Order: sequence, then structure tokens, then C-alpha cells
Amino acid sequence: MSKKIRIILYLTLLNGSLLYSQTPAEQTETKTATEVKDVKEEKEPDLSERRVTQRKGKKFFHWGYNRSAYTQSDINFKGPGYKFSLQDVTAQDKPEPIDSTYLNPTTFDVPQFNWRWGKYITDTIFFSIGHDHMKYVMSRGQDASIYGYITPLALMRGHLLAAPDILPYLYVFPQITNSYAGYHLGEGVKVTPDLLKFEHTDGLNYVSADIGLTHALWESADGKHAFSFNASAGAGPVILKSDVRLFGQGKNNKYNLGGYGVSSNVGFRFDYDKRYFFETTVKGGYIDLLHIQTTGQSRDRANQNFGFLEIIASIGFNIF
Repeated sequence: MSKKIRIILYLTLLNGSLLYSQTPAEQTETKTATEVKDVKEEKEPDLSERRVTQRKGKKFFHWGYNRSAYTQSDINFKGPGYKFSLQDVTAQDKPEPIDSTYLNPTTFDVPQFNWRWGKYITDTIFFSIGHDHMKYVMSRGQDASIYGYITPLALMRGHLLAAPDILPYLYVFPQITNSYAGYHLGEGVKVTPDLLKFEHTDGLNYVSADIGLTHALWESADGKHAFSFNASAGAGPVILKSDVRLFGQGKNNKYNLGGYGVSSNVGFRFDYDKRYFFETTVKGGYIDLLHIQTTGQSRDRANQNFGFLEIIASIGFNIF
């Protein structure tokens, strides 16, 4: 008999002797535990076979578009020869018209979009990450209060390096442009492009991680469709691409880490055939922009903070 066969026989006899040495109660306990495990494995359905509200372990993705609104904001500017604030500045979003832009594979991400990917930790609690692409456009011609100082040299520099789209304002209304120089203690000023053009249109990108809850309000008898209430809260960085002209000087700046945001949202979700869903959401939050690029020069900076409100409509699918 070969050495290999002897080893196999020895191990077989050793295993048998250990099993035989167990008391009847121990043998029964071992058998019962094994049977329970087998039954549990048999009863655990595949994710695609579960009812739509049995969400634990499921992943999801959705894409949609938003309209957004913003609270008034104080914008603070600082650079060589100036340090001033414009208070109670208003702004609005910049939606694209409803046309083929939303269906074209090369332009569908031009409008104000939202996407989110997530996974259910339990049947009701989920974790997700996502991106809200909003657009913030300061209202032109509005009245605001100005505090701080602007030197004539700072104005002259801006005029000499003015962008082509601002030149008409500088030469048609020179007396208004020159009136910005000096110390300001809260007097009113009309915010025209020769003083300031200010947009985050490429844009105001809020990237967040959320923890949320889904509560089913209705489920079909076959478990394929459901109507649910959703709520979540999150926080994350804000990536900016600011288009600014200050005293005429400026450009559409590069992407930069501008600050952070916090938010919460509530909404409703309709699941169809387990795989697809439509979601409407109202989302509110606060954004603090600590580092805003203005003229493109490293010493020229701005900061602001404001509240925002989004109305979002999206479609998505579950990933089993």
C-alpha cells in the first residue's frame, strides 16, 4: 500500500473516531445547526426575485434635471487696491430651453443636471453619492449696498485689461465707472457689468455623500410596483467654474475647489417592474464658497455664502 493511500485512510479513520466520540446530544446539535443553515440558504431569494420593497443589498442609479433658487448673498472681494463687499445680492439659475439638448448624447449634460448612485444597507436605509450641477447667475442691473474701498489704480488696471464684452459699458458710461473709486459706507450702487459680472455657470457643482430613508406608502400585490416616501441628508465639497468680470477685467476661470455644502431633501419615488423608477425631490441646503476665482490673477479673490432650493425630477434603475 502506498504512503499516500495510508495517509488518506488514517485521516478518514481519525475523522470517524472524533465523530463517534461525540455524545448523542452533541451529534444532534451539530446536525440541527447544519440543517438550519441549509434551510436558511434555501430560503434566501435572489435579489431579482425579492419584492420591490425588499431592498437590502440592491444598488441604484438615477439621472435627472433641476430648477434652483438662491437666497440673497453678501459677496466679498479682495485684491491689490480694493477690498469691498456687495450686500444683499440676488441671483437666479440658468435653465436650458426644453429641446433636443436633453436628448443629444453630446449636450445632455449642459443643462442643470443631477445624478446619484447608492446602495441599500437595509430594506429602508441607503447610502448614496451624487453630483448636483446648478448654475448661479447674479442679476444684472440690480441695486445693492457697497461697503469698503476701491482705489483709482485698481479701476484703471481693470479698464486697461477689460474683456471685449465689457468695453462698451466702460466707454459709454465713463462717469459712472469712475464713481466707484473711494471709500463706501453702505450707499446704494447699481450693479452693472462695468462694475461686476458674476456667474457660476459651468458651474456650481455640489458633490455630496448622503444617508437616507425610503418608506413604502403602497405596494402592488405581486410585489413589482411601489410608491414610496424618500428623505436624506448629506454634505460635501463644491467645485466651481466661475465666469467673472471685475472692473471689466476677468475671464471664465478654471475649475477649482470653492467650498462646501450641506443639504437635506424629501421626495416621492414610484418603482415600476422592480427595475425602473421615477423620482421627484425637493432639496434645500447651504453653500459656503471660501475661494472664488475672479480676474484670473492669484491675488484677486472673492467669497460668499447662500442658501439654495432645488426641485429635481429624475429617472433611474435598480441594479441587482
